[in-house]
Amino acid sequence: MAVLLSESNTYDDLQGEHVHFGYSFLPGTLFVALLALISLLTYLTEASLIWLGVLPRSFFGLIGVFTGPLIHSGLLHLLSNAFPLVLLSGFILFLHRPTATRVILLVYVLSGILTWFIGRQAYHIGASGVVYGLAGFLLFKGFLQQNRSSMAVSLAVLFLYSGLFYGLFPNEEHVSWEGHIAGLVAGLVAAIVYAEPNPQQADQKPIEPEVVQRHMSNTLGVHYHYFGIHYAVREEKKDKTTYSYTLNPATGAAKMPTKRAPVSSNRWKAGFNRKYD
Repeated sequence: MAVLLSESNTYDDLQGEHVHFGYSFLPGTLFVALLALISLLTYLTEASLIWLGVLPRSFFGLIGVFTGPLIHSGLLHLLSNAFPLVLLSGFILFLHRPTATRVILLVYVLSGILTWFIGRQAYHIGASGVVYGLAGFLLFKGFLQQNRSSMAVSLAVLFLYSGLFYGLFPNEEHVSWEGHIAGLVAGLVAAIVYAEPNPQQADQKPIEPEVVQRHMSNTLGVHYHYFGIHYAVREEKKDKTTYSYTLNPATGAAKMPTKRAPVSSNRWKAGFNRKYD
């Protein structure tokens, strides 16, 4: 039975999707606000927090794994990381809700640890490693998962942030290209660890009898129309009624069925009852 949903239900569904998409960017926005607050307090108090960065292969430098992304050298450094942090984290939270929090935490910590191993003997600060990790996760996720939606996101990231890959090479002295490489590797590791297998059509269970499924379809345009289609699958009833045929030995043809015979089907041994005159 096909059911046309009311306009109120359609409007509620669209509103729910829009609200969920908007809320996905809230954590990244709050994190950037925290970074801005730290930078503002640093500027007002003229305090130096460089020592909170990652100092490679130093025991006390491990504190930078957690505090290094919170410290920036100036306003331009902060702004270069602010927009990518909000955008990339929002897409991860929207597209990969079940594993988004674990992915972001893994990228945050692993990028700092790898920088501690491969970095130069200097303090590495800023959230650039996290940005490269989030971009790397979305990029490698599509190629590893190999479906259209993920590949589209990967190509979009590759197009929008193709300039980020220039930061993987030691072009400038004050740029931590080691942190960028560490972040990209962390994104690759997160994409492998939290890989989502593609569901195969053959692995899907068949619809059981008396199960009702609801299918939603919509058409593009100014207004969206949603149709709820209910399918009821019922088990086929087998007719166990038996019939008796009379075979004419002269012609070899069987006559039309006579009245139903009260014989169970499991006792029927031959295709025809042969009655000779």
